[in-house]
Amino acid sequence: MQFKKISVITPAFNRKDMLESAIKNVLAQNYPNIEHIIVDGGSTDGTREMIEKYPHACFLSEPDRGMYDALNKGIRMSGGEVIGFLNTDDLYADNILSNAVAGFADESVMAVAGHAVVLAQKPGGEMEIIGHYAPTEMTLLESSTIGSNYFNAWLFRRSVFDKIGEFDARYRIAGDRDLMLRFALNKLRYVEFDQVVYRYFQHSESLTFNYTTEKRDQVVREHLEMADFHLENRELSTLERKMIFQLRTNESVDMATRAIKGLHLSKFFRCAYDGLGKDPWWGFKFLKATLIFRIVKMFGRGKK
Repeated sequence: MQFKKISVITPAFNRKDMLESAIKNVLAQNYPNIEHIIVDGGSTDGTREMIEKYPHACFLSEPDRGMYDALNKGIRMSGGEVIGFLNTDDLYADNILSNAVAGFADESVMAVAGHAVVLAQKPGGEMEIIGHYAPTEMTLLESSTIGSNYFNAWLFRRSVFDKIGEFDARYRIAGDRDLMLRFALNKLRYVEFDQVVYRYFQHSESLTFNYTTEKRDQVVREHLEMADFHLENRELSTLERKMIFQLRTNESVDMATRAIKGLHLSKFFRCAYDGLGKDPWWGFKFLKATLIFRIVKMFGRGKK
């Protein structure tokens, strides 16, 4: 039996201990043809010395322009027919890759989409699942615009990046959403895999889940830029245009709502000016969002 080669790409920067757990996780997969590519941004915490214990790993360490630039370097280094992306602080499910990669037996399949879970540590130290995402919950167009993006639970055929391009490195946070949106707009074929493929871990140093106000604002700005870019495409279907437009409005309303809560009036007026310039119903949607917030807050007080 011929096993398709899988390239697992991990971006890293000063996360030696977490990275070692990720390396061991890949080594423990019950699959005979894996290469693990670690693209390091120039760590100073002993990462290079730790990697020397694992001569099988392909290691590149040099300054980069962010995580998506690192992932692009990994794609270019890869020799696998199938590519997966593993963060330093997450893990694949045990012995899952051999089952998931079977979905590529049909040459027309460009990706395999599995389930993802989010785990957090309880006060006693035990891990509990606090979130579960499945590809069947939303269409890919919905999850790539208004829904939750869990692209690490996907495996991609290498040729996908020849068809739709690599990650857009101008996005520092939302590059994975942009990639998945381009995958959806290009209508590439994928199959759903009804098992947990990926385990996200929520913790104090998590880049995936810990959003400061500043980071959340950056996400909104990137989503607005992304939406405006794609809305210029005249070949979008009515549904595609509607969903991307909804992403834009939702993010603009979110930033304006947070600005009002924080009494940042100049930020609110900038958001309102931008929103009304794109969506004549923006004011109504903003009032609806803030009204729902007040009702939820009042209900919460009443329960105490």
